[in-house]
Amino acid sequence: DDNPALAFAKTQARFLVISFSTDWRFSPERSREIATALIRAGKSVSYTEIESEYGHDAFLIPIPRYQQVLAAYMNSIEVSHAH
Repeated sequence: DDNPALAFAKTQARFLVISFSTDWRFSPERSREIATALIRAGKSVSYTEIESEYGHDAFLIPIPRYQQVLAAYMNSIEVSHAH
């Protein structure tokens, strides 16, 4: 079946999907499709698109917004596991 939501049906993880505006390899459109499929599968997903001029390698660059989003997500995981 080509239903992407089914691919996530048995997952138990929380998901963070980050896309970069100029990423030609993993486009923001594709990342939004993944996030939508996760939502349809009833999964916990956070999505953000980061403006960047660095294309596919943007995740290697210390972009403040990217660092803030990732840190906030990681902190939320740490807090939820502490309880």
